[in-house]
Amino acid sequence: MTSLVRIIGGGSGDGAYDAVLKWVIFASLMGLSAVILWDYGLLQYLFSADTSRISVLIAALFLAFLVHSLWIVLWMAREYRQALIVADLLAQSFGPLPVQDGQILALGGRIAQEGVIADYLRNVAKTESSSDRDRSLLLQSLSASLKRRTKVGVYGTDLLYKLGMLGTMIGFVIMLNSMGDMKNFDVETLRAALQRMIGGMAVSLLTTIAGLVGGILLRIFYNLADGLVTDILQTMVETTETSLGSRLVREPGAARNV
Repeated sequence: MTSLVRIIGGGSGDGAYDAVLKWVIFASLMGLSAVILWDYGLLQYLFSADTSRISVLIAALFLAFLVHSLWIVLWMAREYRQALIVADLLAQSFGPLPVQDGQILALGGRIAQEGVIADYLRNVAKTESSSDRDRSLLLQSLSASLKRRTKVGVYGTDLLYKLGMLGTMIGFVIMLNSMGDMKNFDVETLRAALQRMIGGMAVSLLTTIAGLVGGILLRIFYNLADGLVTDILQTMVETTETSLGSRLVREPGAARNV
């Protein structure tokens, strides 16, 4: 496990990519569980008994959102790595931090030039303000930029829940229709009606289970990204208050940004 973290994280032991490892572990356990359920025939029964095919739609959407959650976790882990690098570099420096052309010279060439952390540092360097209000506004902007990317997980989880509820309603409709078809009380009519009622109940229960299980599992994966958002914000708040603050000074001869 340690070697996998080092491979993913580029040989660093700062823990920035631990969430990626957790994602891989959870996905592996989920895949193993799916194989076991398939071997016992439970998944085949789920997809064959659900005549509405909503469970198939839920499974397809779950896999799509699962891939998206991996991309988000990887992106957040990269930004967390940048935040940790910035915190470490600024903690090791002493005295004023010269700013030139909207860049903090102490960080020049040591961090990525793209991403929300890089944008935040450029904005801080441009303002050169020691005002608590200005720094708070920039931190709020950083928080909004990070949380905007994890809102898809909330939508995806809610969508799976709602599809499960839709399947429940469809199953009840099938059951009610089968009862309305019982005009003659002969054996064959009752048998057919009972079979349709059982099929409607199966649709109702199976889609509800698929929606609930899919939503719960999806929420677990997106919670990893939410945890990274908290870690990034905590790191940048501490760095801003302890290592940046009023240490920024304009390099002599540098033009002021408007």
